Amino acid sequence: MPQRSLASLVLGPLLIGVLCLALACVAGARTDHLADTLSADSLRTADTSPVADTLPRMDSTRAAAADSAAASQLAVVVDSATMRQDNAKQQGASVAGPRGGSCCDSGFRLHRHGERPLSPLADSIANSLVFVPRDRAWFSVASRGRHMLLDIGRADLSIKRDSLMRAAYVEAVSRLSPLALGTVLRLRAPYSIDERVKVTGFDLWNGRIVARLSVSHLLDSLAKAEDMLPATAMRFDTTAATAATPDSTRGATATAATVTNGTPTSDSAAKAAPAVCVRDTLPTILATRAIAVRDSLVRFLTDSAKPPYERQLGTARVLSWWVPGCFGIGHALVVANKRTPEMDFAVERIALVDSIGNVIPVRSVDLRFHAHDPLYVFDADGDGIDDLAARGHGDRSGGLTIMRLDLATRRFVRLVSGFAWEQ
Repeated sequence: MPQRSLASLVLGPLLIGVLCLALACVAGARTDHLADTLSADSLRTADTSPVADTLPRMDSTRAAAADSAAASQLAVVVDSATMRQDNAKQQGASVAGPRGGSCCDSGFRLHRHGERPLSPLADSIANSLVFVPRDRAWFSVASRGRHMLLDIGRADLSIKRDSLMRAAYVEAVSRLSPLALGTVLRLRAPYSIDERVKVTGFDLWNGRIVARLSVSHLLDSLAKAEDMLPATAMRFDTTAATAATPDSTRGATATAATVTNGTPTSDSAAKAAPAVCVRDTLPTILATRAIAVRDSLVRFLTDSAKPPYERQLGTARVLSWWVPGCFGIGHALVVANKRTPEMDFAVERIALVDSIGNVIPVRSVDLRFHAHDPLYVFDADGDGIDDLAARGHGDRSGGLTIMRLDLATRRFVRLVSGFAWEQ
């Protein structure tokens, strides 16, 4: 048996101990890593189990419900802001909303034509109101019930003498009217009346939505004395663009400038101002000529204009008028028509008589009204030429119509109408 040295006997067991210690440390580290991995896997398994998933799912459901409620409230706020912006851009254009739904949780309903909520009674009344377009510039005015009233629409309901219902009607009209309270208008009426008026309130007159006006003492006195005094009203912000100077004023100004300068001019250049037209007075010869023209039109309608059905022969009648005025190319207006009471047959002839007695045929373009009863002639649009205000008759309907005289085409064209009625 070989002899071992003392060093080999001591170092051998020592090296073996160090090697075993290193192997033990490595095995311990792997064990700890495996324990951590198993712990994480067990936690994931516990989280994905049906029992553990109940509580998180309930929490997510509640959070989704809360988010939905918040989104609906935010949508209401956004819709209200969008409606206000659209109304500002389109000058009050109607904004359609969801039918049958509520706009908010307070119980009020937001009407489809307004930007603020109406009371329930006012909202129900608003559904029966029909207004003229918001961009309309001309309006018809007439004296009704000893007041000057402006027609702004139709009301398909009857308001009884109930203070609550009338207050709701005024609330709905004040909110939805195309003319707000305090709106300033320019009003033209017979007797050379041209003044500013203001909207002071709203009312209901024979199924028409009307606005009350603050007028001068002269016009207020005329309204109390005459029950059918017509007039036109124009938005004051549009009058500057349509203002016109009469031809007589321009002629007088040019003549005065010629005299002031003192420079000699030829006879053809120097023109005298035209004579002032008097509406209510005609020379005897012109008045006689106008009466003769009227009789001639009546004879034509009686002999030549016959209804197509025999049942209409007994009810058709002829009506005629002649009216003095300042029509530019004429000084007398002659109107004659033949019609039945139901207006299923109507024939009308209109003519102007000039200063030397010539007859100028004129047509009327008035849409649904086929016969006219003249009420007044006055300058309705401020162009210095008289226009015609008449009671128009259509198919089982009628109303006030104001027609302007177009000299270029020799036609009476409807300027504005209102206070309509139906049988």
